[in-house]
Amino acid sequence: MQPALALVAVVAALLSQLEFKLDNVVPALRDEDDPRSARAADTQLPIVVEPFDVHVRAFPPTKVDFPAPAPVEIDGVRWLGSEAGLFSEAAGGARVRHEQYGIGGPLTSYITALAADSKGSLWVGTPLGISLRSRDGKWTHIRGRDGLPVEDVTALAIDSRDWVWIGTTRGAIQYRPDAEGRKWFYRAGPRYLPNDHVLQIHIEPGGRRVWFTTEGGSQTPIDEVTATLLEKAQSIEKRVNERHRRFGLVAGCVLDNSQTPTSFTIPDNDNDGLWTAYHVAAMSLCYGATGDPAAKASALDGMHALYLLQNASGTPGLVARSVVTVEEGLKKDKQWRPSPDGKFYWKSDTSSDEIDGHYLAFYTYWEHVAKHDDAERELCIKQVRALTDYIVDNNYQLIDWTGKRTRWGFWNPENLNDNPIHYIENGLNSLEIISFLDTAWYITGDEKYRRHFEHLVTDHGYLNNVLLEKKVFPDENNHSDDQLGYVAWYPILQIEKDPNALQALKRAVRRHYKIVKPEEPSFYAFVTATIDPHYVDISAAVDNLKEIPEDRRNWRMDNSQRDDLVFNPAVDRFGEHQLMTVLPADERDFEKWNRNPYLPAEGGDGRVEDDGAAYLLPYWMGRFHGFIAEK
Repeated sequence: MQPALALVAVVAALLSQLEFKLDNVVPALRDEDDPRSARAADTQLPIVVEPFDVHVRAFPPTKVDFPAPAPVEIDGVRWLGSEAGLFSEAAGGARVRHEQYGIGGPLTSYITALAADSKGSLWVGTPLGISLRSRDGKWTHIRGRDGLPVEDVTALAIDSRDWVWIGTTRGAIQYRPDAEGRKWFYRAGPRYLPNDHVLQIHIEPGGRRVWFTTEGGSQTPIDEVTATLLEKAQSIEKRVNERHRRFGLVAGCVLDNSQTPTSFTIPDNDNDGLWTAYHVAAMSLCYGATGDPAAKASALDGMHALYLLQNASGTPGLVARSVVTVEEGLKKDKQWRPSPDGKFYWKSDTSSDEIDGHYLAFYTYWEHVAKHDDAERELCIKQVRALTDYIVDNNYQLIDWTGKRTRWGFWNPENLNDNPIHYIENGLNSLEIISFLDTAWYITGDEKYRRHFEHLVTDHGYLNNVLLEKKVFPDENNHSDDQLGYVAWYPILQIEKDPNALQALKRAVRRHYKIVKPEEPSFYAFVTATIDPHYVDISAAVDNLKEIPEDRRNWRMDNSQRDDLVFNPAVDRFGEHQLMTVLPADERDFEKWNRNPYLPAEGGDGRVEDDGAAYLLPYWMGRFHGFIAEK
């Protein structure tokens, strides 16, 4: 053992012998002191989401010959640019070099691109940004601090709407100067371009397809495609059923080819239960919103896969992380165990994350599917009882096949209230267990689960713990805990009716939402809005849904060299550098809700494809609860 770790172990042992109670009774944030978190009270719900445009890289079959770029001419004056400066030519006159640069002219005398808009403004690209000369001769500049993602401009083109396409040495940018809302769209990395060094831009008539010639001679179009949230949901669900199910579990897959895949594999994952629960909840909400029998069948497939995980160990209530075939299991380590029926190998040491997901699936599936179907009703009750009894009968712990607690499977007062080592888990795990108990009580009708709820709340202060459920430290902000919190928040906020408990829960979830609000997270926003719609920025959540790419391949997205961003002086809990602001989901590698959205660079070569349930869950939650509607 390393000396530092040995010291930590000694301190932990000493602390565990002390009489130590965590005082976690703190006031929730006062809503009236922070109006920034509240949306306008007069916003009408649902928000009717109009069709919107997205940028999609196309794969052309042949090389395209662009027409020669037309000269840039404004009011009879032709403009030219070169490494020697900016020049103008009046009709019949001599070529004149512009005299001033920096002030009263372009940012530098090195001119890389020129374009003109319909207002008679001259757009000038330089290695330091963009300069604009208005029709009356006044100069202004656009640089990183003004929103330009990359200042090293190499090409310019302007469409009939006066939207500007900007080529740079580090990607392409669309700028919509007069648009309401978002104006900048950074398009870099293999999701959009084969090479980020743009040499030339050609806009086809109509402006819906833009060609980029990049370093190395590649020519790639980006199409502007009209989409709807529903179409995106339908496309993702279709892909889930084509290549993201293994034993009914919903999971990411590995493609044989990132651009034109012909085959795929689905590896096991420690979080198979949690990611499948995302999808079960999404499809259950879809069925509740639409009555679509295909959604019901999809939810049923996923729920029965979760039952497989719940039963694979042979010990009622001991949930498996994942399962594989016997052939695969024989090649695994000792954490994998054969199932009693000899059909599978199951993975042990299941964490609280997995259990959190199972109860989200229990609640949504029960509410929209199982309680309306006799066979599914009885099966759901049986499975909920088995898991909940196993937890409460073992002092609110998940006991593994070894007879010892799994590493993260604990919700008992001795750990959460008395052990300072688990201060970080104190609020979240308290929320999880009372949410589990509420769900079990709601589904089975058995009052013993409510008595356990009241025991933890009354005798051990678990609602006090929940008031500070989200722990925030500059270098320890755990984004996975945001996800786990909201997975547990959703069932209990729908079930709990006691006014005192509900008031505490409401103030605690408001506090959590204030912390995550800058991320504009649709999932967290819609969960909060189920009890407090006037507190949540629904419009920002809709924007987030629009921006999550339908293409779920994990393309590398690198924003670390952008000129418009500011880095946080504090690294994240893994020592990674992070940004001060969260970028739109279409400019980063958005996969799951447990990821740190402030990271500047993530992703791979596109061969790993996420299942997309992280989009389906908030979309169908928003639809079911009436926050959004389709045009």
